[in-house]
Amino acid sequence: MKSRLLILDTETGGLDPTQHALLSLAAVDSTDGKAFTALIRPSPEWICDPQALAKNGLTLDFLEKNGRPEREVLQDFALWIGERRWHIIAGCNVAFDLLFLTAAFHRQGLAWTSRKNIDLQAAAWLAHEAGDIALPIGKDDQPRLSLDHIAATLGFSRSGSTHNALEDALLTMACLHRLIAPATTTPQ
Repeated sequence: MKSRLLILDTETGGLDPTQHALLSLAAVDSTDGKAFTALIRPSPEWICDPQALAKNGLTLDFLEKNGRPEREVLQDFALWIGERRWHIIAGCNVAFDLLFLTAAFHRQGLAWTSRKNIDLQAAAWLAHEAGDIALPIGKDDQPRLSLDHIAATLGFSRSGSTHNALEDALLTMACLHRLIAPATTTPQ
């Protein structure tokens, strides 16, 4: 049976999965386009850095009113992902998202097994090194590998200035399709 990509993205209250809150979770099934998306009401013991909130455009008031408890979201996500057998998880800096998911599942006492994964940053870097795309170069003489830089190089952009887990998952999927399509076509 053919594997499917599940493109994953999270929004968080910071960079440390042992201290910062998981605020939003989204995933898109590349096979049928069906998506999972949820906002999470952070518990008071989890840190939400103001800079992280500004980057993702979320506020604690908004999350309190519109978010659901973390355990409930994770249980629903586990059911959603469980219906999609033979999958590979993909994302932009997917290791970051998987660290937050693993920590969240662990603190809720739920089972989570990280599966095989594909990272957009690695795919973009390889394409850049092969000369297939020309990523912008930073002051350190290294290619810029943020989702925004990769997307712009491939002709895509986000609709706003803040990060949104579902929009970022969809943007990542578009970028992966553009990068991977040449590798999956048969030469004539």
